[in-house]
Amino acid sequence: MNVLEKLSIKNLNLNKKRTTSTVIGIILSCALICAVATMVTSFQASLVQNAISETGYYHLSISNVTKEDIKQLENNRDINEIYSMSEVGYANLKNSQNEYKPYLKVLSMDEPTFEYLKFKLVEGRFPTNDNEIVISEHIITDGEVEYKIGDQITLDIGERKTLDGYDLSSSNPYNKDDEKLVNTTSKEFTIVGIIERPDNSFEGYGDPSYTTITTGIDTETKDVYISLKNPRDYKTSISEILGASEYDDIAKDENLKYTDFNINDELLRWEVFAFSDNTISMLYAMSGIVIFIIIFTSVFCIRNSFAISTTEKIKMYGMLASIGATKKQIRKSVIFEAMLIGLIGIPIGILSGILADYVLICIVNNLLGEFLFNNIDGIILKVSGFAIILSIVLSIITIYLSAISSARKASKVSPIENLKGTDEIKINAKKLKVPKIISKVFKTGGVLAYKNLKRSKKKYRTTVISLTVSIFIFIAMNSFITNMFGLTDLYYTDYDYNLIFYGTEVSNEEINQIVSLEDVEEYFLLYRNGANLLRITDTSKINEYDNIPLDEDYYFDEQTQENVYTGEESSDIIICALDDVSFKKYAEKIGANYEDIKSSGILYDTCMYYSEDTKNTQIVRRYKYKENDTIIGKYGKDELSIKVGAVADIGPYGIENSYYDGGYLIVDIDEYKDMNWELYLVSINSDNPDSLEDQIKNITTKTNITNLDENARAERAMILVVKIFLYGFIAVITLIGVTNIFNTITSNMELRQKEFASLKSIGMTKKEFNRMINLETIFYCTKALAYGIILGLIGTFAMYKAASMKIDSGIYITYTAIIISIVFVFILVFAIMRFSMSKINKQNIIETIRNENI
Repeated sequence: MNVLEKLSIKNLNLNKKRTTSTVIGIILSCALICAVATMVTSFQASLVQNAISETGYYHLSISNVTKEDIKQLENNRDINEIYSMSEVGYANLKNSQNEYKPYLKVLSMDEPTFEYLKFKLVEGRFPTNDNEIVISEHIITDGEVEYKIGDQITLDIGERKTLDGYDLSSSNPYNKDDEKLVNTTSKEFTIVGIIERPDNSFEGYGDPSYTTITTGIDTETKDVYISLKNPRDYKTSISEILGASEYDDIAKDENLKYTDFNINDELLRWEVFAFSDNTISMLYAMSGIVIFIIIFTSVFCIRNSFAISTTEKIKMYGMLASIGATKKQIRKSVIFEAMLIGLIGIPIGILSGILADYVLICIVNNLLGEFLFNNIDGIILKVSGFAIILSIVLSIITIYLSAISSARKASKVSPIENLKGTDEIKINAKKLKVPKIISKVFKTGGVLAYKNLKRSKKKYRTTVISLTVSIFIFIAMNSFITNMFGLTDLYYTDYDYNLIFYGTEVSNEEINQIVSLEDVEEYFLLYRNGANLLRITDTSKINEYDNIPLDEDYYFDEQTQENVYTGEESSDIIICALDDVSFKKYAEKIGANYEDIKSSGILYDTCMYYSEDTKNTQIVRRYKYKENDTIIGKYGKDELSIKVGAVADIGPYGIENSYYDGGYLIVDIDEYKDMNWELYLVSINSDNPDSLEDQIKNITTKTNITNLDENARAERAMILVVKIFLYGFIAVITLIGVTNIFNTITSNMELRQKEFASLKSIGMTKKEFNRMINLETIFYCTKALAYGIILGLIGTFAMYKAASMKIDSGIYITYTAIIISIVFVFILVFAIMRFSMSKINKQNIIETIRNENI
């Protein structure tokens, strides 16, 4: 260790106050970087685990794969693991009370596959041979068949086929008039376990079968579940496995080696951020802005500490230069001092960031854990090596950038100038001319304050920059939160109901029974005619967009029983009907007069359009129809005309946020009774939706019920977590800024102790002295606010442009944040000024003037 390094260590020990404030700045900035990185990795790990818990860990599943193909897949260098499952067949479920689910689906797999695909045992155990079976609890609750562990069941297992001999699978709903089981084989099983109802990939909506699982039965073809060695290269790997030339063309490629496949998008989305290019660009842009804000704020905070420290020691550096220290040695001395402080601050900062995340996650999980995810209890804390390395690297860069300007300053000026200290004060007679308004309002103290600020521009500029940065950060980050949750409102809308279910498989008697329940406050019935759409062939009435293609017009040939395409372009509108009460409320909701439009239709034709020009998604109208226009189109074999009574930008109950490219036309069912309607959606508002959901399930099990209140609780919980994190982020950024401002102002006041003492010694009164300080405060605040608000608005625009890469919802300026900034800055600066002056006023004037070392 050389002399200059020892001197640096001694200076740090002697000036503990300055060292401590600098270390605190480094700790805060490093903790913030580490906390942000760790929280991101924790959220990612939680979402990945949630996806795995739901579907199992696989990236690609392929159905009907031969044993030979499985051997080839096992030799594929891109594949990590392969698990296989056999679909043995279907058997009739005797005494099933659900006429739409008359079958048992028998699957065969080994126990590792069972665990890998996340089947969950409710009770019992996994089968050990092909004479044992586990059944889904849905058989008992939905099919109302009294099975229990130990029961013997005999199943006639066969294949589902249409009467014409076409194969049917679980994706084909049950049609009792056009299907049968063939090639059946009788087999007896002992029930040894009961599992939870499998997820939608095994037993989805419309599946006419309940799941059962045995082991040891082999079939010619199997379903395989594949995990990749390098998920980040999923596009290349999956394309090669399926035999596709390009990943983006898989859906269109007719020459694939395997055509019956499923890509686990939910897992890929969170494991490797497999979003659209626009979403990725938006995430990178926002991440870049956040990282820039952290480093930018931290650099100024820590830089000011080094700048003040350098100013205090400028004479010392001058003396070192006069006795032979080179510029390089002095520069190294400052950098060495910065690195020493970094060695203390960075480890503490990393530990503080991880601890802050741990405490936050514990609080969040205790309060909201059950609402956050479907399959796991709360957020998982994951401290990755990448987050720690990123924190260290960014902190070192921050410290280096903070110290380098001070190091250059210390080494640049000549020894004589350093010793004189004249570099800090610049005198120019013209620039020191004082405006008359200042001399009139603030008298002598104001004139002195104005001239001092002009003379000591560096100290003045340092304080203004510190304030400006804090204002900029506060406004920009508030804009980020406001705009982000503004985007969230597009997806999470306040509905007029909290329960919704499909009515297609529910009888009229059951519907009447449901809507008569005591807990039903109001209900809305939406009808559709699925057989016929209103086909618009008048293309002059259709807005054309690049990625929303028009359909091709056709008619049905009775002789050939086939569709014949005419070559004309068209667009299909879905016609919906509401019951009379619901139609009245919908008309009122969109601001239309029911009496004026009851015999007309309400056109809801908003759709999502991705613009290649702006590279973002926009919400646009599909048609050019206006109020009182008449829509004329083909409705089946006939021509139908309906007058447009109103154009709505929100859909009716049940499809508020459905963006169908062809649009919807909503009519009153009482006015259009002869259109062969079928009940499609039932929406119910209730003060007790959880209890009502149970009551509905007791009446019918033929439909899936969505409890929007339950979903909303989960959504609100997730939004609250994000808000807690983001407002915590703003709080730490603000704390860094306040630390910076406090450090800068108090240090500048301390450096001017001799100046203040001299002014008092020649007769400046306390009143004049206060005027001088007040004017300096006003100058600091107004200039900083002017720059800070402008930069904050620029930051707001940058956040908006980053978000608009995905969807353009308009820019929102946070006036509240601007007002808070104005009030807070004046209060903060006045308070710090008063604190600094209270300490200075207690000092002895003579001793202060004589003192050379502050």
